[in-house]
Amino acid sequence: MRLSIYLALLLALTACHGPAPAEDAAGPPPRAQVQAVTVSTQNLTQYRTFPATSTYPRKSTVTAPVAAYVTAVRVKLGDQVRAGQVLFSLETKERRALGNDAQRIDPSLKGFGLVSVTAPASGIVSVLNIQQAGDYLLEGAPLCTVAESSQLVFQLNLPYEYHALAQGNPSCTIVLPDSTRLTGTVQAPLASVSPGQSEVYLVRPNNPPRVIPENLIVQVRLTQTKQPNAQTLPASCVLADETLHHFWVMKLVNDSTAIKVPVTLGVQNPQEIEIKSPTFQPSDRILRTGNYGLADTAKVKLVR
Repeated sequence: MRLSIYLALLLALTACHGPAPAEDAAGPPPRAQVQAVTVSTQNLTQYRTFPATSTYPRKSTVTAPVAAYVTAVRVKLGDQVRAGQVLFSLETKERRALGNDAQRIDPSLKGFGLVSVTAPASGIVSVLNIQQAGDYLLEGAPLCTVAESSQLVFQLNLPYEYHALAQGNPSCTIVLPDSTRLTGTVQAPLASVSPGQSEVYLVRPNNPPRVIPENLIVQVRLTQTKQPNAQTLPASCVLADETLHHFWVMKLVNDSTAIKVPVTLGVQNPQEIEIKSPTFQPSDRILRTGNYGLADTAKVKLVR
């Protein structure tokens, strides 16, 4: 009897409690934060960039004028020197044998056997054969090489299929490894073709601001195409598939919805891309950031 009463109470308590409440419904998915820009109209230039190497075609080898000991080295590799500047001091065997007695023996022997070797032209020391004092050199032994800085050029090996870009001595941009930009002029090609089927051009910089070491690898930027009054967008606006055959942008239809719009590209450079079609309105807003990986129609949060 007591067992029956207990079971009845248990059933009653169970009935009083309804089914367990369902979990709260999941909230809306987070929206991508995006920024937008409008199209602009500008003259756009497309470039091709090729490596080149600095060189000094005109060099002067400085040699010992007599057999002598090197008593002083007054330059370092890469130093800029002027014509007539003393580079090395030498002392002949005879002078060393006399020592300090030379002047006492005869005052006219004060400078006997002491030789100053000077720079034959202004330039930079591109090769330093003797780096410290103490060596004994024979007459004609090389001391250093001075490359005439006014003759600086960059050797550009241009693949033959791009030779049209260098015709007519065009202007170009020379980009140094530290991102310094120089303007230059492409000169006529040399007569020979390199083993890699490239034409060799010399690019002369216009007024380089400082001494540039020899064999420095730089980038030469040649103009490939110019497009006036191009409809352009920042490069980050344009998206592509894995094959780089299909391109599109994401356009805002309102402050919270963006749609995919296929585009045809024209002239390009690292910062800007020409949009040949479709023609956008000045008020159209194109996603510049947060556009990667969005669906064809996506909810977004516009950040201004």
